[in-house]
Amino acid sequence: MISIVVCSRDEEMFEQFRKNVELTIGCVFEIICIHNPDGEIGICKAYNRGMERVRYDIVCFAHEDISFETKNWGEKVVQHLSSPAVGLIGVAGGDTKGWVPSSWSSFIFPSEVSLIQHFRDGERKTERIVRTGYPFLRDKAKPVASLDGVWMCTRRDVLRLFSFDENTFTGFHGYDIDFSLQVGTAFKVCVVFDVILHHYSEGSFNEEWMQFAIKLSDKWRKILPVSVRPLSRTDLVNQHWTAMRNFIMKMKSLDYNKLTITRYLIKYSFTKYFHWKHFLHFVRISLFTNGGRQR
Repeated sequence: MISIVVCSRDEEMFEQFRKNVELTIGCVFEIICIHNPDGEIGICKAYNRGMERVRYDIVCFAHEDISFETKNWGEKVVQHLSSPAVGLIGVAGGDTKGWVPSSWSSFIFPSEVSLIQHFRDGERKTERIVRTGYPFLRDKAKPVASLDGVWMCTRRDVLRLFSFDENTFTGFHGYDIDFSLQVGTAFKVCVVFDVILHHYSEGSFNEEWMQFAIKLSDKWRKILPVSVRPLSRTDLVNQHWTAMRNFIMKMKSLDYNKLTITRYLIKYSFTKYFHWKHFLHFVRISLFTNGGRQR
């Protein structure tokens, strides 16, 4: 038996989701819909409200812009979460999460992904994405440091220990990585490869995403980086500065001014992974390349 919590902004889309779940889940279920058409509350608050109403021991948190292709996927979820060591599963995540603000993807280390991605622009073809850093392992669940929030499932005993941080993450970004990191302090977090779903929108890496990515890094600064794979110091240095490059280029694309970019460069550079050559390279990029408005 599975409880599914959804934060809904589109009544028609939610109804399509509900009908698909009814046809595919293959077990007793309930859907707790937190109606939020105007986005008046953040997704963390919505999910926490939903958690208070669940009746079953397995709890999924799902976006409404998905549909399941796998039949009887509920049985597979129950099986994955029957292991006390596993606390959270999803369909996309990264093996490593560094301190420099970023998504769950670690840029240079593998991601674990299994879904069918649709694109709204109409130019790119629908893509069945399967990626793994462990191709030699035939396991149907592979460990990650953090998950994408498109679909995440856990147990009520895990939810008694951890909740969504609605004080820090008041919008619709950062909550999934934060929840993954919380759960990961006590349980395994995994991507599963035997539940296939369609995702009908892409992520939005806008200014709001950037603000919450920075908040996430600040919250977990004493813990990050974390990784499910053994990494050498060289690996960590490379990951840190690769993430820094992506961070700076993203800020420039969002029109952050040069002084703000440089301030964040300094903030995230002076760690045990500091390297003068890399630092000075990014100082030049921050100060002497075009882009950025005053704010």
